[in-house]
Amino acid sequence: MKKLKAFTLALLAAAMCLLASCGNSQGGAPSVHYEKVLDTLTSAVSLNDTEAYLLCFTEAARLNYMNSESYDRELAGKLSVKDEGRSLALICTVNEHRELTESEIASLEEAYKEKYSLRIDITKAYELSTVFTSGNKMAERTVYTVNNGNGWYILGPVIERFFENTNEASSAG
Repeated sequence: MKKLKAFTLALLAAAMCLLASCGNSQGGAPSVHYEKVLDTLTSAVSLNDTEAYLLCFTEAARLNYMNSESYDRELAGKLSVKDEGRSLALICTVNEHRELTESEIASLEEAYKEKYSLRIDITKAYELSTVFTSGNKMAERTVYTVNNGNGWYILGPVIERFFENTNEASSAG
């Protein structure tokens, strides 16, 4: 029982370190900084932590989802594949990445303003070709990660399903 408690505490501590990467651009090596939000996203799903999952998305997208009819407080626990009643890990692999140009960033900012009636000032942005897997399911998506001066976020609507309608990629806005 003591080993289980120690393991649980260690897992929670590791998760908190990962979750701290959403919204925090301070410190750490910048090599794959724009991908850390995806690490946080998959960790939040593994921990069934919908609040942490939603914090990976821009504020307007998060609030838009939370005010929608499809809002689900237990969303994170439903995003991975279930096998015999237990959730399998959600894994995200980035196959390709590309830093967006200033004009592409301006287009993202304009699309965001049109969709949410709010401004976003993006300092850097990347387009990531990703593959999400859980068990025997796979979904290819294009994900945009952006830095608005406060940290890295996923730009686009909150992803409510990874493995249904997988030809619908996460889009900008």
